[in-house]
Amino acid sequence: MSYIIAIDSDGTLRRTNGEISEYTKEAIAKQIKKNNIVVICTARPRYHTLKISNEAGASNYLISSNGSEIFDSESGKIIWATYLKSADCQKLYDYAKNNNIRIMFVLENTEYATHFVRNDNQILLTEENLTQVLEGKVKQAMIIGKEKEKIIQFKNIVQKEYKMSILDSSKKYSSEIWFSVVSNDASKGRALLKLAEYLKISLSNIIAIGNDNNDISMFKIAKISAAVSNGTEEALKNADVIIKSNDEDGVAVFLEEML
Repeated sequence: MSYIIAIDSDGTLRRTNGEISEYTKEAIAKQIKKNNIVVICTARPRYHTLKISNEAGASNYLISSNGSEIFDSESGKIIWATYLKSADCQKLYDYAKNNNIRIMFVLENTEYATHFVRNDNQILLTEENLTQVLEGKVKQAMIIGKEKEKIIQFKNIVQKEYKMSILDSSKKYSSEIWFSVVSNDASKGRALLKLAEYLKISLSNIIAIGNDNNDISMFKIAKISAAVSNGTEEALKNADVIIKSNDEDGVAVFLEEML
């Protein structure tokens, strides 16, 4: 029976400088040869998750947008997904616009962003294409900016007044403050369960590796969970084992020693 090995990207698989070491790529390749399924499971949108997965030599299954979507890059098929309600997206947009805060909506493989765009997978969000976004399938919304107090206030409103799910947010020391909003049905753990069900793999054959609070939902359903030593306090508390940091190739060492 194959294992599903779910690995977070930023701060776990990748080093602080964004690189994936050759040692880690070799360790993943060995697991693929054993017919184990190595899945990159991240808050990033699909296009970025695919790039990381290809670089790492992982399997064709991707869990992106904080568990909002499972995608098979080989067949080009969405296996499972959950979306934000249109009315909720309208609320987020209206507040962001009224308070001059940058917001991004993730649809399919494109991000619609206000204020400016940063890459070819982003489209400038304006009043002209807003209806297209609101009528589409929004997997995740991200609010980002450098005005800390404004972003924190928005986050509190989203959680307490709008009752929406926030699974991921920036660290206090980040130059840009941000948080992401997903469907109340989304989490990395939920997506991992759906993938296991789809592949007919027992929960006793699931391994999860991460570093942040949004990885805890994976830890809770995995047979073995591992947190890199640079992880958050809550992630470290909830993992079965603590492994070397992302800059010490903790993922590779764990895969080599445990599997």
